[in-house]
Amino acid sequence: MWKILLAMLILIMLIGLAMSTDPLEVRSKSVQFNYEDSINGHGNFASYNKIYAEGPHSDARVQKRLANVFLQKMDRGSGSIERETIIASNESSMTQIDPDLIYAYSLIAALGNSSMIYEPLTMSIGNGYYVTNPVKFNSLLGDKTQIKNYASETSMVQETKYAKAINKDLVVSVEDDYSGWEPAKSLTRTLMNLNESVNSGTAHIGMLQGNVGSRDFGKSAWHKPNIYVDEDYRGTFDLGIKMNFTLPVYKSSIEDSWLPCCSSGWVDITYSDKKSFGADSKGIFDCTCYKEPTKAQYTRKG
Repeated sequence: MWKILLAMLILIMLIGLAMSTDPLEVRSKSVQFNYEDSINGHGNFASYNKIYAEGPHSDARVQKRLANVFLQKMDRGSGSIERETIIASNESSMTQIDPDLIYAYSLIAALGNSSMIYEPLTMSIGNGYYVTNPVKFNSLLGDKTQIKNYASETSMVQETKYAKAINKDLVVSVEDDYSGWEPAKSLTRTLMNLNESVNSGTAHIGMLQGNVGSRDFGKSAWHKPNIYVDEDYRGTFDLGIKMNFTLPVYKSSIEDSWLPCCSSGWVDITYSDKKSFGADSKGIFDCTCYKEPTKAQYTRKG
């Protein structure tokens, strides 16, 4: 229990630190979600948690979602389990008023302490066929936690499979604080602290951080990443892993002047603007640009 209390303190400090840097002081009006569980039992079990958070905006100049973060957490097996979990998410919901300042914020944090021991089980279920024909459960233990920070193209993952015993303390946090315009700045933070004991199983630790802004459109973070961690352990191990990554991401875009056909041409309009008008500009607006005449079009009579 003391480990959970200590982890709770760490989580509160993480959220408090993030909230203290809010330039618009609107996080008290944000969308918040909190989840807690305390499980102690013997049988067959499976749990799955998935949270996706982003800061909404209505600015047409921004073509993609902002402050985009993700958490996935799951475990499964047959035998005994003792688990305590806390998950919290926080995302901005403030409507943008100032066109020169876009703001979006998202945070997901989770912590947990779990102890699982594998044991094959035979159980009678319900009051029908399976009363006289018990179900056999023989599932080895497994769990997985993954976090993603899309602005910094960062992913961290911890996964254990086919184990006979797992004891684990875990703290994760993923955050994006986006503000500004031309240039805009995202301050991204991604953290995973793990202490785990695995008995007769397979453990995987991974991290991937893409080369932000330096590759062709359409390439994934797997294309020439800046950071790549890939560790696998098979057998009985004690693991202590700490990963903490902070990255400011600067973004800028080019605005089209209106009407751009007179200053550059229809072909130079961005595709995102052009695709709504069809194949060309005819029928939408007159792209004939004014030229100063060299002589009067009509002469005065008399």
